[in-house]
Amino acid sequence: MKEKAQDGKTFTGIAVGDGWHEIEIQDGIDNMPGKGGEGVYQDEKGFKAWKIPMKVKNDEDVANGGTIGCTVFEANGGDLMATILEAAGLWKTICEKFPGDDVTVFDKKIMDGVKTRLPGKTFMVESRLDKAGFAKVISVASYAKYKEIKAADKGDGKKGSAKKEDVKAEVAPAGDNW
Repeated sequence: MKEKAQDGKTFTGIAVGDGWHEIEIQDGIDNMPGKGGEGVYQDEKGFKAWKIPMKVKNDEDVANGGTIGCTVFEANGGDLMATILEAAGLWKTICEKFPGDDVTVFDKKIMDGVKTRLPGKTFMVESRLDKAGFAKVISVASYAKYKEIKAADKGDGKKGSAKKEDVKAEVAPAGDNW
């Protein structure tokens, strides 16, 4: 037989439960695929959605290595994308490089830079399990903001770590990918 049985083997990834987790953005930021995996997803008004791959990165967290799903819809997710970029220390650079109210975070020139500059960044994310049992993002915070949230909650037992200092904003290099 080509296949091998392994009694008791686990075939799923690491489970991520409700609570705060230190995450690292992974490579693969891109538009969500369309139905059947073909093309690019678009809603009835032509708005796309972006997948932002996140992985728990904290040896003290029981969910270390687990993934958290984050889908950002262009139709109403601009503030979420901006918040992710703020927590990662990139927002100030983007606003300086692309000033004005006529620019959106989903402009191609900005998202091309996001695809290359956001992977590897770490910050805090609060997750909740959806109806299917998958961890989804509900809150995003820099390390400094997380410390404030944790202090205000007075240790409500939420799992997470704030041992790193706040993420420093990047300086924009010359070029199209800001």
